Amino acid sequence: MSSDWKLLADVRERQKTVAMGVVARDRAAAEESQAQLRQAEALRQQQVQNKLQHWEATRGALSGGRFSVAEFRHAGAWSGALDAQIAEAGEAAAQAGRAHTEREQVLEQSRRQLRAAHGEVEKARQMQQRARAEHLHLQELRIEDTNEESTAQAWAMRRPA
Repeated sequence: MSSDWKLLADVRERQKTVAMGVVARDRAAAEESQAQLRQAEALRQQQVQNKLQHWEATRGALSGGRFSVAEFRHAGAWSGALDAQIAEAGEAAAQAGRAHTEREQVLEQSRRQLRAAHGEVEKARQMQQRARAEHLHLQELRIEDTNEESTAQAWAMRRPA
């Protein structure tokens, strides 16, 4: 029976090792998705900055007094194009955010599974220790029984008939 508990403990230990590998893989994926999220957010912020710079340049040209209606229309069209780029970058950032959230959820699930696997290893080890202690206790009882039997036989042999 002791070998059964050892086998169970070994199996649980292998499961824990596998779970640790899954956590490491999921952690790397979450870190990668976080980097992609940061990159997408930086790109969106850069697009917003581009639009701000465009209108600052337009305002500077207007303050100089040398700005035609055609140039103003061109500036408005360019602003619309920049708005489209901002919206596209915003959607990419939102998608990256959702992907990162999913990766974090997967990572948390794998962490829960690792904690459960660790608990199963501990349970198996405790059961193995209990079985070992019970086995030792039974051996001690057998030794006591053997000693009592030997003592009883020795006493019976010394007793006059």
